[in-house]
Amino acid sequence: MGAYLAVFIFFAVLGLLVFAYALNFRHRALRMGSDHLRAALSRTTTGDEEAGREELLEAAQELDRRLGRTFIAMAALLIADLASCVSLALTSTLPGLSLALSGSCVFLAAIVTSIALLRDIPRAAIAGLTGEDT
Repeated sequence: MGAYLAVFIFFAVLGLLVFAYALNFRHRALRMGSDHLRAALSRTTTGDEEAGREELLEAAQELDRRLGRTFIAMAALLIADLASCVSLALTSTLPGLSLALSGSCVFLAAIVTSIALLRDIPRAAIAGLTGEDT
């Protein structure tokens, strides 16, 4: 039982670290302001400090779409992992195995939550780019 608990604790702590890093990254990115966020997006997409507004808007929307697809894929993986964990807990004679598997559920839940948090960054960039047009 000790090994199963160690696996659970490892994945739970790893998930919490991923969540804390994503939360810190989101906070720092949103605190930078729209000018710095626009410059960072411009450097990422074109390698240049100043890119056109339409190009930046398209890049931010593409990033938001990619994060959305990643969110859906990771959420589906989390649901499948949770279903296998529950079915294993109900049918198995090894309850420790479902405990170890629930560690991966915690890890995937942290990843899904982190992706949801990180989706605010391109949305803030899109709002900053479209807010200047009006």
